[in-house]
Amino acid sequence: MKKLILIACLIASTTINAQITETENTMLWTTLGISKKLNDKFSFSYYQLHSFSFRDNRFNFIQPDLNIGYEISKKWDFYIGYTPTFSLDGVQGNQLIYHRVSADIKLSSRIGKRIRIKNSITAEQHFTQRSKFKQRYYYRFDIYYRNTKWPWRLRPFATQKLYWYANGRDLQYYDADGNKTDLTSPDGLHAYRLKIGLKFYPSKDFILSIYYQNQKEFNSSLFGSKDINSLNPNTNNIRRSFYDFSVIGVSCSYKL
Repeated sequence: MKKLILIACLIASTTINAQITETENTMLWTTLGISKKLNDKFSFSYYQLHSFSFRDNRFNFIQPDLNIGYEISKKWDFYIGYTPTFSLDGVQGNQLIYHRVSADIKLSSRIGKRIRIKNSITAEQHFTQRSKFKQRYYYRFDIYYRNTKWPWRLRPFATQKLYWYANGRDLQYYDADGNKTDLTSPDGLHAYRLKIGLKFYPSKDFILSIYYQNQKEFNSSLFGSKDINSLNPNTNNIRRSFYDFSVIGVSCSYKL
């Protein structure tokens, strides 16, 4: 029980510090979801995320997420999904601003009796053109600790994602003297997300999660990556600045 209290305090302190240092880009995400195993191989899930912006003091978008899963084996799973995003800030009401389809493959494994690990690769196709990418690929690493003796089967967890952007709108690049050089998509390794939290099972089929998440965009030269933003030395203007944000999240889901 002492270990449980210590873990909860560490996560709480991290969340509080994030609120202090990231106040301009901090959001509250609340998610409701259901899932159902259709047969021995197929399953589906539906989650709906609601985002509240602390900076603007308003709800800014709703994001449904529908997934179909297929169990290839005890360790391997395959998923396809559809995710639209609706803006809540327009005078015309809810507006579809982005939508995408995704496919991912996941490998599940364990270390000893209590630690579970999942590795997955996801590919996304965005049908609404975004400035930084049209396709996005990411590697995801999940780890959680399982101890059935803890109340509500509490599970501390951490998730990391590393993103590759592809086929964004062409971006003009310049040399140090202000001369135009390349006009091309800023393809490359450009974003990292870290999520830490606690997952509870108040009942057999009900799951409650609380978490803190942070995203950082960056420039990288790995694998031929192009800078995600461009400084024009003639005007000192930066096009497509980094989009960094923090999230305090609560998620509730029910297995049908």
